[in-house]
Amino acid sequence: SGTNDVHGSLYEFLRNDVLDASNFFNNALGQPKPVRKRNQFGAAVGGPFVKNRLFWFADYEGLREREGVPRARTLPTAQEKEGLFGVAVFDPFAAGRPQFGQNSAGQWVIPPSRWDPVGAKIAALIPDPNVTGTNIYASTPITRTRQDQFDVRVDDQISSKLNYFGRYSFVDTNTFRPAPFPGLAEGSFNDAFGANLNRSQGLALGLTWTVSPTLVGDFRFGWARGNYFTFPPNFGVDGPAEIGLKNVPNDPAILGGIPKINLQGFDAVGRHTSTPQFQTPRSWNPRATLSLTRGRHFFRFGTELLHVQTRINDLNATIGRINFDNRFTGRSVGDLLLGLPTELALTSFTVMDQGQNMYFYFLQDDFKATAKLTLNMGIRYEYATPPREKENRFANFDPATGTMVFAKDGGIFERALIHPDRNNWAPRFGFAYALMPRLVLRGAYGVFYTHTVRQGREGLLGFNPPFLVDNLRNTSVTGSAAVASAAVFQLNDGYPSGLLDPNSLVPTIQRRAQDANQRSPYIQQYNFGIQYQFVSDWVLDVAYVGNKGTKLNGFRNINQRPVIENPNGSESAGPRPYLAYGDIQWMENRVLSNYNAMQVRVEKRFSAGLSSLFSYTWGKALTEAPDHISTSGGGAGLDTGTFREPQNSYNLKAERGLAEFDVKHRFVASYIYELPFGRSRKWGQNWNNFTEMLLGGWQVNGIHSFQSGLGLSATLGGGTVLNLGGERRARPNRVPGQDPVLPDAQQTVQEWFNKSAFTTGFSPAPQAFGNSGVGIMRGPGFASMDWTLAKNFHLAEKRYFQFRTEFFNAFNRAN
Repeated sequence: SGTNDVHGSLYEFLRNDVLDASNFFNNALGQPKPVRKRNQFGAAVGGPFVKNRLFWFADYEGLREREGVPRARTLPTAQEKEGLFGVAVFDPFAAGRPQFGQNSAGQWVIPPSRWDPVGAKIAALIPDPNVTGTNIYASTPITRTRQDQFDVRVDDQISSKLNYFGRYSFVDTNTFRPAPFPGLAEGSFNDAFGANLNRSQGLALGLTWTVSPTLVGDFRFGWARGNYFTFPPNFGVDGPAEIGLKNVPNDPAILGGIPKINLQGFDAVGRHTSTPQFQTPRSWNPRATLSLTRGRHFFRFGTELLHVQTRINDLNATIGRINFDNRFTGRSVGDLLLGLPTELALTSFTVMDQGQNMYFYFLQDDFKATAKLTLNMGIRYEYATPPREKENRFANFDPATGTMVFAKDGGIFERALIHPDRNNWAPRFGFAYALMPRLVLRGAYGVFYTHTVRQGREGLLGFNPPFLVDNLRNTSVTGSAAVASAAVFQLNDGYPSGLLDPNSLVPTIQRRAQDANQRSPYIQQYNFGIQYQFVSDWVLDVAYVGNKGTKLNGFRNINQRPVIENPNGSESAGPRPYLAYGDIQWMENRVLSNYNAMQVRVEKRFSAGLSSLFSYTWGKALTEAPDHISTSGGGAGLDTGTFREPQNSYNLKAERGLAEFDVKHRFVASYIYELPFGRSRKWGQNWNNFTEMLLGGWQVNGIHSFQSGLGLSATLGGGTVLNLGGERRARPNRVPGQDPVLPDAQQTVQEWFNKSAFTTGFSPAPQAFGNSGVGIMRGPGFASMDWTLAKNFHLAEKRYFQFRTEFFNAFNRAN
């Protein structure tokens, strides 16, 4: 950490928008250049408490940043919000559901006298579109970030055989991301805007004891805690009271903004359903390693314990989510004005406190078999208890009995409801063989286990009734049956009473469950490579790199309705396998993955003022279930992979395709070049002070990255898709003879793939599954060229000052 002399450094990095080009999307929407003000600064200093024995070190870094982020949302027109529609709208309060009358301009009119007062106030919150000729509202809200972090460390060389260190680290980050819309309208869409308050702390202690020249003990202890909170932009504002919506939970812990309002055909308004939320993980981690040298063997063996305990509040819709789906008037905005929602979701405020222990044991031998051959052999054993809730608030579904089971005091299974996996052996092997003085062969194989602390809210067994009330009321009426009395409630009446009473839940409410016999997921990694120094300072590496994932976690709905084929070619939904329940979101070890790649690297080691590295990867990553939430937000669109649940829970092999992170080609070139001008360089050794200060000692650095696009899958929404339950995403059918990939010359931002290659719906309708595959297209590639121009000024014997200017994406390519 420190030396017998005090050494230190100061730095300041400033970046702003003065020299930036405007954002591509702001240009397209006629918006001004986004704001960017980034100020990153810090210092580090170290020295002795007691010379030759006790040393200290400390550093600090701060970040202050303001960054405008372009947002675009699709909204109703001002006329629609005034009750004026260009298509027929119907009166669900009148007998026979007749059309509303038309004005002299031929528009159908819902008169203000008929408006629901709450619905009218919500409509008034929605801003008008501001991009001429479109329904788009564009904005560039400014995200503000403040981050402070520091480390302090002490090293004590007690004796030549014994030393210890202690380090404390602290990071505090405050970020506020304003919503796209002003005021209570917010408009969170798929993004949770608002305040992110994150604080993490860590303590590390270490003791190294040289018992003898051949035996060394290393003992470590780590402790960490995190407090991660997310709050909505209007946290603390009683939005429901301001719009007159009654019976909405108003606990101070969840108060802020209005419920999320989904208007079919438009982007949502109101706050994001997943805020506020928090996680507060705590962990401690002792480790002990012994190193022993015996002849040509270097042994290492040790053990490690990791305990993790986390309080979690990761919920949806604690003040509600309300959907309007073109049911009652024929237009979602009309339904809003009349206060007639199609769906209401409400979740109780629930906190889980779960933890687990992980135990690790290992033995490693680095064996110098010959002067040319080195072998690395090892074995590792891992055991992790399944997570357990502090107060036994877990519930799981048992497919064998078709019932819910509940945690209770007792052994691991009684509390966790999952059997532990005690068979996690992980062998490791590697070798290096010097075939010739400049040619080395290398290879390795290893097994690596993952132990899931948590898998999002979907895998949390505590988020089940009665510990969590996740209520959903909806209606599926259409046509003449879509009368006002069929709405789940009327806005002016407020939420129905008793929604958060566990006894109010219908049996078919969604359950979250896990396979009680799940095993630990593991990945096998392997590689083989050749390293050749073909000329002085130049090294070529060519390697095959691969891995195979086995028993990886995946989700599916094990209570998906089966499909019934109708005589006319359409399909119907049959009865669920477990009639007493609705969707059962099931986590299991069913997913396989693999990755295979060729990696080529050419490196020039530093000489004559130049070092460089050129890397190329040609690879392919396949999986059966990328675990993420779709980026397309509902309806038809594109996913960067498949949806979190498979299209068909009973045909999982159809989900195999390119992983969402797959990049087929990637090339990166980086270099540091000291220009050959100056007193210590090739030219200018006799320059005077002024010339040296002006022209000498400059350095050019560059990082240039190019890669192909990510895999894309076409998805399908709308009324032609058969509803089988769950959060699945149907894919369309392929049109025979049509390639979904357009030729390079025809690809544009507006039309990147061939839309004619897919059906726009199912016919005859409805149907459940399309035959389009996963990851059959790729998105646009990425290219960026960054440069740095820097100069060091020698101020005194031990003092230097560096000037540096950086150019990010120098050619302003839209990625």
